Amino acid sequence: MGVHQAVNIAIFGLSIRTLNELKEQIQTAVPNHVKVNWSNIAEPQLDILMINHIFSDSPNIKSLIKNSNINVLQIANDVDKNSSIENDTLYLPLNHINSLHHWLSHYFNERSQPTPETTEAPATPPVGQTFHRRQIREVLQEIQNPRNGKIQLFDNNGLLAIADPRGEWLWQNPEFTTTQSDPSLNYTYATQKDQHWITETPQQDLKQWLWNLLWASKDFNELCPPSASSFYLEIWPQPKNRIDRQDILRMSACFAQGAKIETVAAQLNLSEQKVRHFVAACLGTNFGKLIKDREAKYSPQIQKNETEQHFMQKLFGRLRNRLGF
Repeated sequence: MGVHQAVNIAIFGLSIRTLNELKEQIQTAVPNHVKVNWSNIAEPQLDILMINHIFSDSPNIKSLIKNSNINVLQIANDVDKNSSIENDTLYLPLNHINSLHHWLSHYFNERSQPTPETTEAPATPPVGQTFHRRQIREVLQEIQNPRNGKIQLFDNNGLLAIADPRGEWLWQNPEFTTTQSDPSLNYTYATQKDQHWITETPQQDLKQWLWNLLWASKDFNELCPPSASSFYLEIWPQPKNRIDRQDILRMSACFAQGAKIETVAAQLNLSEQKVRHFVAACLGTNFGKLIKDREAKYSPQIQKNETEQHFMQKLFGRLRNRLGF
């Protein structure tokens, strides 16, 4: 066949090793005239989603699948059914690609059939784009919703952690070695079986862990709207990144009084993009709120005078204690 085609495939919720092995098998299984573009779940033109079956019941994943024309192949482990596909579920380990080749061939045959809709321009924004821009806020809110019991946090690279929103605790997956994520971040409910490993894993503060994840990731800046001008910090983040710690604490000190974003950037000699990234991480974890410019109390000159006054008060206090006044 001389005509070249392209297909956008996202593989979601598998370990890096399994992910890479499956990619190699897919490249072998697709027809020679088809080019595979590896995508993530936020891709607006996603064609095929291959997803770990334990994450397929996530509310946002269900919504994405329901409101799109994505072909879904669930992935599950079953040695007895290895390499077979039943009811659109591929069972690992994948010892041969016969079933996978047949499933993909069926997809391409279906896609090659002309339909009236293919020539029409979409009337609404692409589903993947909507998922990326709007639903990540909903995901972050649900991760912190105290009405939820224990949940699993995952993204394209697999399981990140088990979280307990009620107690505001989190147990990071020991195999999750990176500190970053992307807009594929999502959650699903955790069963008792899913939690077997957390007894031997240190628990962490959920909100602080989530803040550090958002700070280390570069794809969540949209959590700070372009229209945002001033911000008030209510909870101070506890940064893990030593390189950025000083800048984070300095920004925290400014925004704790309520401050304009551009004023903080200028006063601390930081890029406005970095300051907005800080605000985005804080908004994503409910560490503060946007305020009107007139509510911002921070002023560089006032801040300097107040710092000097605080130093003198502290010094006189020590002298009183030492001299017995």
